[in-house]
Amino acid sequence: MPLERYDTLLKDAHNRKYAVGAFNIFALEFLPAILSAAEEEKSPALLQINPIHFYLADPGPYLDYVKHQIAKTKVPIGLNLDHGISKDIILKGIQAGFPSVMFDGSKLPYAENLAQTREIVELAAACGITVEAELGTLNDEGLEINAENRDRLFTNPEKAADFVNHTGVHALAVAIGNAHGFYKGKPELDFERLKKINARVAVPLVLHGGSGISDSDFQKAISLGISKINIYTEMSAAAATTVKSLCNEKDSPCDYPTLLFKAREAVKKVVIDKMRVFKSSGKA
Repeated sequence: MPLERYDTLLKDAHNRKYAVGAFNIFALEFLPAILSAAEEEKSPALLQINPIHFYLADPGPYLDYVKHQIAKTKVPIGLNLDHGISKDIILKGIQAGFPSVMFDGSKLPYAENLAQTREIVELAAACGITVEAELGTLNDEGLEINAENRDRLFTNPEKAADFVNHTGVHALAVAIGNAHGFYKGKPELDFERLKKINARVAVPLVLHGGSGISDSDFQKAISLGISKINIYTEMSAAAATTVKSLCNEKDSPCDYPTLLFKAREAVKKVVIDKMRVFKSSGKA
């Protein structure tokens, strides 16, 4: 199928009450794992590349290959630049051929985040490119959440509405107790806050830091407006654990192609599980 638009994928998920899994790729063995899982599950999906991994492959030629593989699939697949933290990185992503981008100005003061996001939306619109933005700060430091830092870190519902109205973004990533990587303790998502954001914001909402959140919390978040969920760490850990296990087995073949293939199978299992939890299976 042709490359699917980011906003089309998220609008369908929003309207049909499921979430699109957004799976980060940076190595060739991840790409076929995700595409194969999507076809088996008859599920739409988003492929993402984080600029921190650009050093592993020249993004332009790599994207050409990724798009060629997407074109051979029978389900809707989108492609997105994940966590562009500056205008320069966003421009590099657009020039490389990303059809949608995520600008992460979440560490900036509110007014600066809004101004830079609006500038990037205007720039991207001239190229027909959709933009995801982020408001609020993910708890990546594992802080103990209390009343003071909750209001400082988490997405403010009133500001979220103002931010979306003044920037024109196509989707908004929110901070409600989620974090990148595996969680240091049991994640406690602020569902009441998510409910308020969803009531005030007209665009689909995004949950970053999906690895480690329980199935029930995922599904509750989806019921409250989350239409896209990012997954990377859990896939990476599954691949690494598989490779480590094979290398430690005396009678197991440890040639590099076998390791890549087994890593691919481990990633595919994670992706299939998430698609079923997100209720995107059968939605293609």
